[in-house]
Amino acid sequence: MTIETMTVYKQDPTPIYKQIADQIATRIESGELASNTKLPTHRWLADKLNVTVGTITRAYAEIERRGLVEARVGAGTYVADNSKPSWAFEQSSIDPNEYNFGYNIPPLLDRSNMVKQAMQRIASSPSHLNQLMLYQPPSGLEAHRNVVADWLKTKGIKLHSHRLLFSSGAQHAIQMVLDTFTRAGDTVLVEKYTYPGMISLARQNQLTLKGVEMDELGITPESLDVCCQRYSPRFVYLTPTLQNPTTAIMPEERRLEILRVCEKHDVYVIEDEINSLLLPCPPEPMVNYAPERVIHIGAFSKCLAPGLRVGYLSAPEKLHQKLVVTLQTHSWMISPILTALTCEMLASGDAERNLTLIQQEMKKRIDVALGSLKQFDVRYQQGGLHIWLTLPEHWRLSEFVSQADAMGITVKSGELFAPPGGSVAPAIRLSLSSPQTIEQLQLGVDKLKTLLLSNTVSTYTL
Repeated sequence: MTIETMTVYKQDPTPIYKQIADQIATRIESGELASNTKLPTHRWLADKLNVTVGTITRAYAEIERRGLVEARVGAGTYVADNSKPSWAFEQSSIDPNEYNFGYNIPPLLDRSNMVKQAMQRIASSPSHLNQLMLYQPPSGLEAHRNVVADWLKTKGIKLHSHRLLFSSGAQHAIQMVLDTFTRAGDTVLVEKYTYPGMISLARQNQLTLKGVEMDELGITPESLDVCCQRYSPRFVYLTPTLQNPTTAIMPEERRLEILRVCEKHDVYVIEDEINSLLLPCPPEPMVNYAPERVIHIGAFSKCLAPGLRVGYLSAPEKLHQKLVVTLQTHSWMISPILTALTCEMLASGDAERNLTLIQQEMKKRIDVALGSLKQFDVRYQQGGLHIWLTLPEHWRLSEFVSQADAMGITVKSGELFAPPGGSVAPAIRLSLSSPQTIEQLQLGVDKLKTLLLSNTVSTYTL
């Protein structure tokens, strides 16, 4: 049984487009239509089934919404490839013969004394400690929100404490926004290459992601304007500072242009600024310019410690209460002990000292990486945790990633950052913070240099 044997039943109360979508889905789920199989053109299938082209368009959109197919720009609609690289986290290897450039985690530092002292300060007041062990309001303790808002203000981020909500990291904050304000089938705009966690959340929520064209500064206002007209999105998700993966930093004028386009089309910005805290002098966040247009998201995973799992978000006034309800539904509250621990490290100055150490360490690591890789097309920013390396033309992306893996080198393929149906960059992301020591980093980038210069690639039958 193939797609050519499909039929529709006009007496069936099920809408025809859904009948078609269900039949294609059955063939995909049974394995009859394999990954990367190209579906017929809209016109061909419409003629075959004696329906309108619009009906086929709706059917294809429905199965794309279910995550079963992807529309590839200029190439047609294909069965989604479930064998693509996954974004599952794995512990950084301590094997001296393996070089893990996979994850944007803070470099390995001794935080034990900082955490121990913060715990001791919390435990010094039994009544306070007992209070933290009780249920709290979903919006968190006011004292904790004030500490975080005051600390962020020193970083140039102007958030009102009464609008702050805590989250279990930035990923959870994004999930709360999507769960609250989107429904299956909605379209969300993202950068042409975007954070893989957002791609995973969109798939889970059955959302359609559409990539917006970028230049070296981030998404372009012209492309955003076109995408807003074409797709009528509710949100555009951006990482305007130290963009993941390209490292782009959007300047002030570009941020204002993007906000003007969003205002014109009544689109909210989800501003993920988790990386901006790594920079000594980052640009002003978009939320400072348009607090009623921007949902601002951040976390202390990069600048303090990922194990804390403390993030935050601030939303326009009219959206705030709905997010409170979602947070309560998800987990009732974020652990008061973890937020208290974070606030202790912020208030004591330990967080600032830890951030300075991270910045110093990353400067050394970037210098090491550039020393080996400077002859290649590398994008980076001082203060960032990763670089974005476009492969030499003689290398095919999948082949290079496979060869690197065979040498014990873990890198992140450009494929991971492409929204479904979007173009794949012939590039890799190298997280310089991931190797446990600078010595291991040096060995790893030297091996990568050798591989990049190698002409050993597979031959392909034309």
